Amino acid sequence: MDRLKDKIAIVTGGASGIGRGIASLFAAEGARVVVADVACDRGEETVRHIKASGDVAAFVETDVSRAADVERMVQFTVRQFGRPSILCNNAGVMSIEPRLISDLTEETWDQVININLKGIYLCSKYTVPEMITAGGGAIVNVASIAGLVKSPNYAYAASKGGIIALTRSLAFGCGDHNIRANVICPGSIDTPGRARLRRNRTDRQDLSARVIQKDGTPEDIAHAAVYLASDESSFVTGSVLVVDGGSLRG
Repeated sequence: MDRLKDKIAIVTGGASGIGRGIASLFAAEGARVVVADVACDRGEETVRHIKASGDVAAFVETDVSRAADVERMVQFTVRQFGRPSILCNNAGVMSIEPRLISDLTEETWDQVININLKGIYLCSKYTVPEMITAGGGAIVNVASIAGLVKSPNYAYAASKGGIIALTRSLAFGCGDHNIRANVICPGSIDTPGRARLRRNRTDRQDLSARVIQKDGTPEDIAHAAVYLASDESSFVTGSVLVVDGGSLRG
């Protein structure tokens, strides 16, 4: 298990759910992992879980929507392990939004866009210079199929569609520096966030619409992230990898 041996990775939103799954598998595959999140207790729990398996990780409290926090996150990574060669932008929020856009508050719009989309801009802005100095790297962004199809949530869908477009721009702009950028679009994944949406009856995805009749797991996304972060995908950049159980079939 050394597909990421000697690589240094930052995983935002690594305290739980998909982020915890990605951070754990990155570490199991040999990377030294910085787990970044606003949830300190759960972030530290992720690190303890990784270390209990004999792998290497550290936690840093980070609000990805704040430039000062993100800059501190990158500096922490350099001091702790060295210059990062992998950035996995997973931090995000799910929004419960009204049916009519006229009822959507500016506060909700700003919160979702700032965390989901601006956060990726900031993390990339401060991490890419370190990657360039290190000789290259891989950016793996986590979006959603909500960025590819109609969705009942305006801000959430806009943020996820924006992530896809931003990833392609990163691939174009950073390619000369040996930095690849790709995006994963999960479908319905069994996470605490998804459970909250179901309790609020905002998850309208029907199992009958999928080829695979079950929810995915954080590990399903983590395996995709390892591939995109590893040298196995050295000829892959600007790509959208859909991991959704066949929801987008024609």
